[in-house]
Amino acid sequence: MDKSVKILITGKLHEVALNLLNNQPLELSVTESLNIVYLPDAPRDVILKEIEDTNVLISRSETDVDATLLRAGKNLRIVARAAVGYGNIDCDLATELGILVVNTPGKNTNSAAELTIGLLLSLLRKIPAAHSSTSEGGWNRHHFTGTELGGKTIGIVGLGNVGHRVAKFAKGFDMNVIAYDPYISDEVFRRNSTERKNTLEELLAESDVLSIHVPLNKETKGMITEVELKKMRKGSYVLNAARGGIITEKGLLKTLNEGYIAGAGIDTFDNEPKPLKELISHPNVIVTPHIGASTLEAQYRIGETIAIQVLKALRGEIVDYPVNLPHVSLLGSGDLRKISVLTEKTAHVAAQIFDFHPSLIKLNVKAGLSKEDLQILKLSCIKGFLSHASDEFVSYVNAERLLSRRGIQIEVNLNNSTSSKNEILLEVFGSNANEKISVGAVLYDGQLERLCSINDFLFEIEPNGDLIIMQNHDRPGVIGDVGSYLAKHNVNIAQFELSRNRRGGMAMSLIRIDGELESEVISGLRKLPNLISARLVSGL
Repeated sequence: MDKSVKILITGKLHEVALNLLNNQPLELSVTESLNIVYLPDAPRDVILKEIEDTNVLISRSETDVDATLLRAGKNLRIVARAAVGYGNIDCDLATELGILVVNTPGKNTNSAAELTIGLLLSLLRKIPAAHSSTSEGGWNRHHFTGTELGGKTIGIVGLGNVGHRVAKFAKGFDMNVIAYDPYISDEVFRRNSTERKNTLEELLAESDVLSIHVPLNKETKGMITEVELKKMRKGSYVLNAARGGIITEKGLLKTLNEGYIAGAGIDTFDNEPKPLKELISHPNVIVTPHIGASTLEAQYRIGETIAIQVLKALRGEIVDYPVNLPHVSLLGSGDLRKISVLTEKTAHVAAQIFDFHPSLIKLNVKAGLSKEDLQILKLSCIKGFLSHASDEFVSYVNAERLLSRRGIQIEVNLNNSTSSKNEILLEVFGSNANEKISVGAVLYDGQLERLCSINDFLFEIEPNGDLIIMQNHDRPGVIGDVGSYLAKHNVNIAQFELSRNRRGGMAMSLIRIDGELESEVISGLRKLPNLISARLVSGL
């Protein structure tokens, strides 16, 4: 008798998912019998008991798939997230344990975009307040006079899956559409009939409505504070149907109380399911309980997709939406795997240091590899470059498609070498002749990873953790000022590398730090004497 596969489902799924798992089509049929345990509202202690002999876990945001749960699942092979985000899953540990993590990106794109427009209409036409008043017997038409969308300017931060749909819908209301997204090419902006703004400040100054559509990461966390909101026109509106934490809620609340921001429509919060009470009860705020994906159509697509991903994985096939890659046979072992990891890290650094719109990536590799190995390095490069800013999760499966969608080309060149020193040089080019940055890295003896250059500055630093990249005038006292400032903010320096182009000229420092760094600390660092720029490179 075949051993059965236990599938534990801890979140509510559309019935199409259960139907597919129980009645597999021929092309997705699995040889093992499936024991499906459906516990969408189970408490934590029950889940921990059930996970002990579970092979597949299908979860939603209610279940924290943390180290405790993963280690308790001794037979766990697959974690399937029935949504886009996977912040509730310890993916690094899952990868270490050889557990495949899959998700369902892009299935709620239209639903989230429609909700965004719904929040906007509700704000400008005061629909919820008018409904409440009328349903209670009132009939005060003049009290609920609103404004039209036509002729207003909507500023979209993030022109990805959801952002470009919001742009399309806003055009239908005769709005002027502008957007800020430094990771997307000019061609994508033209394709979506959207005017590009080169800086966030430029977008804020011209927007009547600000709509956020970026993933939550170290770069975007707290990117919209009271300071940014006050760069908008007085009487503007703010929308967030992306992720909580991108807009600082206390800053938004303050600008609402002052009457500077006229209203806000919010679907996602810092602390769910218990958001900031003063914010959600504000008379000029319309809130929904994170329902961007809560449509019948989106739930059908999510349920169908997650069931198909699970069945494909059980059949040993390539899944469409892998979040991690625990089965490293694709990368093999030895130098190829290590060079591919370093290539991804190098691209991840490059993606966080340019100030132009990329059109071409050139990856130059000097190593003892074959031509066939270049495809792996190409995918690693794209994955590292896009994963920092994409609102869709980037894997080896979808990397080339996502890069093409952004209108960016890539070239890969191999200079074969038998040296024990493998070298990587990644160059990113913009549309103009002077738009170029480069990042170099070296793998010594197949073991030691080092970042070795940024543009014309030479270094030798481990590409791990978080880095501060700082450019300054080569003057006495700069290093002391920086060290004192970071110590004042309880930031410990793990490694400090300084490089300069000439005495008294320009200098660049790479500072590897312990722990996380708040965006406010970087902002303060930029104000120190003789500093030209400072930015945080995270996720290495």
